[in-house]
Amino acid sequence: MYLPKFTLESPKSIEEAVVLLGSGEGTKLLSGGTDLFPRMKYKLCSPEVLISLKGLPSATPQIDEDGKLIIDAKMSLTTITLSYEIREKAPLLALAAQKVATREIRNMGTLGGNICQETRCLYLNQTHTFQFTEPCLKRGGKECYFAPKGKKCWATFMSDIAPALFCLDARVIIADSNGEREIKIEDVYTNDSLKPLSLKPDQIITKIIVPETQGLSGSGFAKFTVRETIEFAVVNVGVFLEAEKDLKTCKQVRISVGAIFGGPQRALEAEDWLAGKSLSQENINTVSQKVARSLKIISHHGYSKSYLTECLKTQSRQALNDAVKGLTDQSNKEG
Repeated sequence: MYLPKFTLESPKSIEEAVVLLGSGEGTKLLSGGTDLFPRMKYKLCSPEVLISLKGLPSATPQIDEDGKLIIDAKMSLTTITLSYEIREKAPLLALAAQKVATREIRNMGTLGGNICQETRCLYLNQTHTFQFTEPCLKRGGKECYFAPKGKKCWATFMSDIAPALFCLDARVIIADSNGEREIKIEDVYTNDSLKPLSLKPDQIITKIIVPETQGLSGSGFAKFTVRETIEFAVVNVGVFLEAEKDLKTCKQVRISVGAIFGGPQRALEAEDWLAGKSLSQENINTVSQKVARSLKIISHHGYSKSYLTECLKTQSRQALNDAVKGLTDQSNKEG
């Protein structure tokens, strides 16, 4: 499969990239290309101009005076997994990055690109000429091959990084023609499979900000795929847990799930239930069931809703147990 013809622009700054992006409808931002290039080969999009950020330097992670961790969105996923600052200040992000695809893809893929990827569908991410006569909703048609009688697109959002950033209460810096502004990571997503991102055509995510963590905390990230990390997730779950000093009581917890809906989801009902309760295995089992029962689940890529529900329960339990284990490990380290 070949890429369609396009013009490549290499701006010297983010400000120049913003101007180029806003110059016409046929432009697309190119970061690592691991999501965009396959979509172009399948003719899911055919931009006339690609605005490449590859020539711009990527800043190393910084910790500001308030203890916030500031990460350049152009950082490769491999660099994230190896960064001392990220592994110390936001280990959940490093865990999630390590689960993305293969080392070769992590070398190319970037933090910003992963959280801005498109939704995917078994009927969408392939050539249509041999199987489909009419384009689906995502391709500008009027039919969803997954749900032929419906009028809604059911493609799923499969980023591994986004659920981790939800758990970390992260914020992002967006650059556009009016300068820069800061928003919550949740505000980047629409939960609409047709247009999963709220970003405008000339907007670029430049930085990710993770607030400082106080007290005892532990992280867990679980991802289920058929062939380990080679494939996109069937289900992924991120957990950020804060405990009381006794290490046996949940102070608060954030649980986020991806790859089952048009955007990442917080398991708010399950979070509220566990807060203030013992971190016993019985309670972890119960909260895992609440995660699976409370979230919206789209059957995707041949997996039934009932299968995904059971899978989500299992992965939630694994991520929670890993977070609790991290609390014990951190206590031993501090001691």
